Amino acid sequence: MDGQQGTRGPATGGPRVPPVVLKILITVAVGTVTYVISNLIDPSQEDLWQIALAVVLGGAALIVQYLVDFEQRLGAVETGQRQHRHELTELVDRGFERVGEVTGLFSGLEQAGMNAEDVARLARGAAQVGSQGHGFTQRFAQAEITRLAKTMTELVSGTAHWEGENNDTLIALTNCARQSMDATSTFVDLAFWETATAQHYLGVQRDVIREHGVKVRRLFIVQRFADQQVDHKLKEILRDQRSNGIEAGVVALSELPRDIRRVGPTPEFVIFDGELCFEMTTDVEQLYPNAKLDDREEILTRRMERFDLLWSARLEEPPELPEG
Repeated sequence: MDGQQGTRGPATGGPRVPPVVLKILITVAVGTVTYVISNLIDPSQEDLWQIALAVVLGGAALIVQYLVDFEQRLGAVETGQRQHRHELTELVDRGFERVGEVTGLFSGLEQAGMNAEDVARLARGAAQVGSQGHGFTQRFAQAEITRLAKTMTELVSGTAHWEGENNDTLIALTNCARQSMDATSTFVDLAFWETATAQHYLGVQRDVIREHGVKVRRLFIVQRFADQQVDHKLKEILRDQRSNGIEAGVVALSELPRDIRRVGPTPEFVIFDGELCFEMTTDVEQLYPNAKLDDREEILTRRMERFDLLWSARLEEPPELPEG
């Protein structure tokens, strides 16, 4: 019946004869055929000569088989060696290419005045985390490397973007300042100065002022002076800024001269050493901030000119509002 268990199909191949046995069989066959043919050609010869001839030709056949086998094996070895040599050459070439690339990268870093040892330390640390860390740690390390690589790649084009405020980058930039910081802070941002992050940010600014003589100017921008409570809070913030060595002032957009107001809107930004601008933008509802780094000359020139105009119109603190 079709489908019964135990039914065997036809054999896919016969028994395999070992090579040595096959050579012996061929040798015996050649010797036997030689003996028979020599006996048919000249039956009068003695059996000894016929047997000797059969042995000689059989031995010759055996030697030929081994020679053919040796040649095949030698060819296989030569082919394998060529393949191995080719693979080894490719491996060495790739290794030299990588070494050359890494050497070129480190040489470029040194020529650019960057610390190549820090890059090597980053690579070693990433390799150790990759080999020793668990899944989550590896994913986090990879995300950090990707983030850093993205920032460096974007800076080549002059700009880098992040979603969110990215206060960590702002503080890192402040640590790198050596000459000046010109910053604007809007009314929406006043609550920031009451946070722990703001106090840390102020502390970093105080450090670069004392250690490197950095000149820090911060301009607070409000729409108008019309709220005594807000103005009082702003006065406290201004005093706190000055106590940390920061030059601080305030302007009300509604009270600016017409020629300054015509220049256009003023985003919230910080210009570091006149070379790099860190800018914060939000949507119309002030809910989704975004951060941007920009070192394009036209943007820097525009921001610095706008800052200088507003700085020239600043007040030391909000004016006293009339009662009622």
